[in-house]
Amino acid sequence: MPRKDVAVPPSRPDPIASSHLLRAPRKGSSQDYRRMVEAIQADDLDTARRAYGHLMERLSSAGAGTGGALAKIGASLRRGDLAAAQRTLDGLESKALRVLRGLRELTDLAAGRAEASGVTTRKPN
Repeated sequence: MPRKDVAVPPSRPDPIASSHLLRAPRKGSSQDYRRMVEAIQADDLDTARRAYGHLMERLSSAGAGTGGALAKIGASLRRGDLAAAQRTLDGLESKALRVLRGLRELTDLAAGRAEASGVTTRKPN
């Protein structure tokens, strides 16, 4: 029989508690990311560095990867090179737009095939 002063984990994870824990870092991370982007665009190195630091803390505590473009941005900010950080952000935006265009083309293609086969589909908003 467990002692009363020792916490005993539940036999099954609480889905409500788990989903809350997963959502919390993302919301803060997105705010930190937005602050970092805005600071880089405003040539505010100190604020960009702080926002980047907060973002990395949140991502690492959530077990998320912190490599790739974020690592490049961090290296640029450590060097004080806001122009390089901005170029990396521009590349991310360009890549995101290409991915979104590709998804849209696939969605349109699937809708066209469904219409040709007589199946009706609803386009996403």
